[in-house]
Amino acid sequence: MKTLYDQLKPHIKAALDESHEDYSTSIDYIFSKLQTVNRYSELTIDDVRTLNTFSNNELYKTTQMDLMYGDHLFNN
Repeated sequence: MKTLYDQLKPHIKAALDESHEDYSTSIDYIFSKLQTVNRYSELTIDDVRTLNTFSNNELYKTTQMDLMYGDHLFNN
């Protein structure tokens, strides 16, 4: 089964990679977490916040369903 890291949308992964130099501790943590889980429901609210913050995701465009199921971050 693919991990959430494998399911990250390419533009999200690219944005996180770009943020890595300035925020390596946070990015390393979230990449490590994503490599150990395979369901969105296994993430904490803080994990989702970290993903949204460091991927430069525009939350005003994010729907409730996106937040509920992670469709804005992951290929399902």
